[in-house]
Amino acid sequence: MRALVTGASGFIGSNLVDQLLAEGIAVKCLVRGSSNLAWLKDLPVTLAHGDFRDLDSLARAVSDVDCVFHVAGATRASSRAGYFRANFEATRNLLRACEKHGPKDQKFIFISSLAAAGPSSGAPLTEDQEPRPVSAYGASKLAAERAVLEFSRQRAAAIIRPPAVYGPRDRDTFLLIKSINRGLHVIPGRDVQKVSLVHVHDLVTGILLAAAAEKSRGRVYYVCGEGHHDWRTIGDCIGKALGRRFLTLNIPWWLVRLAATGGSLVSRVTPSSPTLLNLDKLRDIRQTQWLCSNERAKAELGFQPALDLATGLADAAAWYKKAGWL
Repeated sequence: MRALVTGASGFIGSNLVDQLLAEGIAVKCLVRGSSNLAWLKDLPVTLAHGDFRDLDSLARAVSDVDCVFHVAGATRASSRAGYFRANFEATRNLLRACEKHGPKDQKFIFISSLAAAGPSSGAPLTEDQEPRPVSAYGASKLAAERAVLEFSRQRAAAIIRPPAVYGPRDRDTFLLIKSINRGLHVIPGRDVQKVSLVHVHDLVTGILLAAAAEKSRGRVYYVCGEGHHDWRTIGDCIGKALGRRFLTLNIPWWLVRLAATGGSLVSRVTPSSPTLLNLDKLRDIRQTQWLCSNERAKAELGFQPALDLATGLADAAAWYKKAGWL
């Protein structure tokens, strides 16, 4: 088997590449000239240099692979148009390349996001519920999902919707762990937000199960860990993993909004380096529940998360220490 991974130089993509290689699968990585290849250095992979706007480069990348894992995308952008360029238009172009130049039995696995479905209310979301994204990021991912589902009428394709992902190499979770390591856990607002989470190793397991299952064609799967968590509990798990005591500080929403407004302004001035917190991200942060159910993935793919929250966060913290990040 030969696989193409987009976003292979990033957090999720590089972990996926590692597991594919461990299973003896030949891996081609679609990378840009500006990609940081630190996680791919010295690995036995083929680098396919290209761009999602360059259809010829996409044609070359997909022409000789059995499965395309489309992980690349933008979680931060300076505008709504930026999210749609990186998430919807890039996916549409890649699908067109697969349709025209990929082998007929090629499979396409799209890594979407819980944000495409929107927040939950009460019970965890299931895949049969109507998506209602609240942010431009979520809307762009949903548009890409619909393109993939249309493609799946002719070719094999499946969609993975993870919630927040954490684990080795994740820089966003690292900011939280670093703060707690320094003695401070900051929680926005006073609402007790409930979230589903998934460790990157469990997510990779779910992705590969979907790639191998014939019944996954045209299906959407939430791949998440067990349980529903609030940020105080998450902070406690991190503190125990680090052996640190810390102060928990609730930041009022008006101050969070002020910071998000500043982030949006900075992103407009420096669109190539958008900030993590902006007004679009705030729409997601303000929701009280981001919960999803992994029952379909269990029933149809045989998915079973291996890491509970405490074990997963301890694994992440240990990796950050070993890598010299802490």
